[in-house]
Amino acid sequence: MIDFNASSRNTIGLEIEVQLIDPNTGDLVSRAPQILKELPEEYFKPELFECTVEINTRICHSFEELEEDIREKLHQLQEVARHHGVFINLSGTHPFSSWRKQKITSNPRYLNLLQRIQWPVRQFLIFGIHVHIGVDDADKSLYITNALLPYLPHLIAISASSPYWMMYDTGLASSRIKIFEELPNAGIPYYFPDWQRYREFVQNLLDTRSIDSFRDIWWDIRPHPGFGTIEVRICDAMPTLTETLAASALIYTLFKKFEQQFEADPHPIEYERWKLYENKWRATRYGLQAKIIDVEKNQVVSLKKDLIRLVRELQPLAAELGVEPYLLKVFDVIDSGPSYMRQRGWVHSGKNLHMVVQRLHEEFQTNQLIPEKSLAIL
Repeated sequence: MIDFNASSRNTIGLEIEVQLIDPNTGDLVSRAPQILKELPEEYFKPELFECTVEINTRICHSFEELEEDIREKLHQLQEVARHHGVFINLSGTHPFSSWRKQKITSNPRYLNLLQRIQWPVRQFLIFGIHVHIGVDDADKSLYITNALLPYLPHLIAISASSPYWMMYDTGLASSRIKIFEELPNAGIPYYFPDWQRYREFVQNLLDTRSIDSFRDIWWDIRPHPGFGTIEVRICDAMPTLTETLAASALIYTLFKKFEQQFEADPHPIEYERWKLYENKWRATRYGLQAKIIDVEKNQVVSLKKDLIRLVRELQPLAAELGVEPYLLKVFDVIDSGPSYMRQRGWVHSGKNLHMVVQRLHEEFQTNQLIPEKSLAIL
């Protein structure tokens, strides 16, 4: 049976999927095996494709510690990559690279997934971040997972950075999300009132050979029994550390809000699933400009206005938690436009997709959001 390895409270960690870029062509390049030989395997790991390196932070107890750790590991990866003639970028997709040119990592787990799932894995050329927050109780992990679901659109809106895929403007704020949903056991998680029900569900999947392990459950938010965390997986990889920490602070503050609610009244709340699915779709399509359904009032509201309201509502709690400066950076993302808007702004101003790769790298290097004047018309 699946047991929850309860974790110390207030811990946070990140997984970040990083692109390896050929500086001459701007295309993705399969250099991860060579680069990873020079990095500690505890924190730098292979991913499905050899053009990707996954960074894992250590278990952190504050956002200052998390920021320092991410900076250090990104710099470490960047320096090793440079020695191999490669630079690194962060975004939900590469704007023009084709999955057909990419090498699958020679790893038993990935090769098994490819054999079992086929095409959806073959074209899975996407990049995200996963936010882990420690939980000290199994039932609490499911309560918070469910409570976070109405806020998936808000997280999509600020993180969406994948409007282009294989040289094509998809018309979406996040094409990565739709590509991810092609996998089995992906998307919005089911509702579970307690850990026993969740454990029975996972055991059924194992018994029926629907999955090999709980790691094959690729929900947007999931409890991670081994780590004793809630893992939020909805966000695209974002070009700047500012954006990554802002999204993480929003997740963390919401988490702590719902943790307090659970401790006051652990009775779980179940939302109408059609509203959750509809809102996720609207945010995936329109990003910050979406109109979403208030799941409790059944009214249509502006996602942008609701995100601003949410941050203001969470600000006192964020101040108590010591994450207010990071949370307030959400307003910088709103003012400059999330990455999907900035990328389209660059293209509308006359830049091609190769220049988009260069501009994404400039944002990464400087940790500055770079909008264009044409952004306002998008």
